[in-house]
Amino acid sequence: MKMSTGQSYRKRLTAVIDYIFHNLDGNLDVNVLAEVANMSPYHFHRIYRKMAGATINMTVRRLRLQRAAADLIRTELSLNAIANKVAYGSVEAFSRAFTKQFGETPGEYRQGRKMHQTQSMPFVAMLDEIQWEYTDMYQVEIINIHAAHLVGYEHKGSYMNIGNAFEKLYMYAGSHGLLNENSRSIGLYYGDPKSVSEDELRSMACVSVDAPKAGDDENAPISAKVPAGQYATILFKGSYAELQKPYDWFFGQWLEKNAQELDDFPPFEEYLNDPKSTPPAELLTRIHFKLA
Repeated sequence: MKMSTGQSYRKRLTAVIDYIFHNLDGNLDVNVLAEVANMSPYHFHRIYRKMAGATINMTVRRLRLQRAAADLIRTELSLNAIANKVAYGSVEAFSRAFTKQFGETPGEYRQGRKMHQTQSMPFVAMLDEIQWEYTDMYQVEIINIHAAHLVGYEHKGSYMNIGNAFEKLYMYAGSHGLLNENSRSIGLYYGDPKSVSEDELRSMACVSVDAPKAGDDENAPISAKVPAGQYATILFKGSYAELQKPYDWFFGQWLEKNAQELDDFPPFEEYLNDPKSTPPAELLTRIHFKLA
């Protein structure tokens, strides 16, 4: 494939990924997406599968159910409202698809993962009267990490939508020979989603590279770097929609009890298996916090 043709395909498929993320509640039929890509439907799904490593229908279903999982944990929306937000015609159809993907019903998933809070702690001046009860505990390791060169795309908005940037990044990196057996998938997160308004949140979807890479077109990712140093790390197993829990526990309990100071570098997540082929309950994410 000529470079100019490859760049054209990537640009058009990037537009498709953006369209999917902004229309998860709408019609994402292959004919509609082929029109967004300005391609023949007869060729679009083959080109997408070749460049994205998954069928378009698999991508749409996975992204819709990831959005639904986040809404189940982080909102009080009814199952019917959530099903409508991700374009399922009925709660029954949504529940079947969700259960197949996550191994439990939407109701079971929501009930088992809600954060609990209690007011059993005495009032302390200058502190919130409501104290969190941490029902989940995590093992923290202190490790030394070597510096890593990254390339990636910036993302603005809800962290739950950073998958949009990762989808585009892997399409670019794969077609430019940037991926190998040592490549690492990393997300940098610059703000607290409970303190910063959603439209002001900034993050970056990255892959590691052997050395800084100069882009060859307008869609090229930008360079970043993970600095060498000592890090506190948590290995989390479960859906990406649940990743706020280890963060809350780390900042709300572990950090104070262990009298550690954090360096001026954002937390980053390293994704250890492929969400395209791994059940959500089996996903492994290592969260890193740089220590001063």
